[in-house]
Amino acid sequence: MDKEKMLKHLDQAIEKQVPDVWDELNNKLHNKESQNVIVMPVSKTTPKKGVAFRRLAVVAAVCIVAASALTFTPALAAIQEIYDQLFSSEHIDDKGVRMAVNSGLGQVLDQTFYDEKNDITVHFQSLMTDDKETKLLFTFQSEKTDLENYYVDIFEGKSSIYLVANGQKVKLDNVGWGSRYYDQKENKVAEALSFESVKNFKGQDIRLEIENLTIYTETKTDSIATIWPLEFKLDQSAVSNREIVVLNKEFTFNNEAYVIKQIEFSETETRVVVTGSDTKLITENGMTYRVMSQLEHQYLNARKIDKERGYYVDYTKPGVFLTSAGKKADPIFSKGEVESGKDEYIMSFAPVKDRDNCVLEVGKDLTITLK
Repeated sequence: MDKEKMLKHLDQAIEKQVPDVWDELNNKLHNKESQNVIVMPVSKTTPKKGVAFRRLAVVAAVCIVAASALTFTPALAAIQEIYDQLFSSEHIDDKGVRMAVNSGLGQVLDQTFYDEKNDITVHFQSLMTDDKETKLLFTFQSEKTDLENYYVDIFEGKSSIYLVANGQKVKLDNVGWGSRYYDQKENKVAEALSFESVKNFKGQDIRLEIENLTIYTETKTDSIATIWPLEFKLDQSAVSNREIVVLNKEFTFNNEAYVIKQIEFSETETRVVVTGSDTKLITENGMTYRVMSQLEHQYLNARKIDKERGYYVDYTKPGVFLTSAGKKADPIFSKGEVESGKDEYIMSFAPVKDRDNCVLEVGKDLTITLK
């Protein structure tokens, strides 16, 4: 296939999905020398005729056979930029996810499922997991169904995610809220779903099933029944390790005594685990509640929310910040309410490169060296 036909093919597959980067890719491909392209089928099952079947990963089925490695590599790099652009942008309010995507972390899944009943095309992009958390990155899009109020909310919504392996089906717990972005122009939702670790299944064939979509309106919470399946072998590329450093370091803030029990380093976050005189659960009328400690109030003080960016950090306000080698690691506010021990409070920050030189900054004047 000549260059013009190749561009036409890529145009049909990508232009509606990511118009903001299409011109850049188009220019890059025009600058290449002549290339041979072989187009191969990308899915055994396609939607009914008349339904637009749009997927970010369709380009993965285009095998570019270049005259040399010099022409092959830049073209693939340009395509990879399209894959990663959304999840590495500030639309995803989890800095750890953005950093992981930019560093190439995770197992590429590149699978598409078409939910015919609801006219929703789901594209599973990648997965990453460590000892305590799994991140599943995927998008879903529709021609007919307005997805603005559609959520995969496994935290407090009607949605669930299950692991099917070794003949058993197990519901997986959430880790924080996850991160979501809705693109109104494309009627597309990007989800960075956070749930418990599947690291122990490395090397095994597993199946994940997302059940039910949560629909939030101004007056009620509703749902629609559906199952979105994903089958793959969990590869080593998905798995990373979590380093845990026990500290037991004491400090006082707002007349409350705290102990930093440990700091956990991973490729997607830096987690600081704290216990204190006001980090506890209380029981009233048979219901158990977690008390918001003075430290948690301070951590959330710098949190802001924006329709396009979700939660973000207002550095003009005092909060709780983690500094590594002189650089601040953003708090990950979408990881709020991570399950912990009954007397613990967990603060999540972006990953750090220098794990030996971390300082916790609490409020305006308090700093604690984490060694």
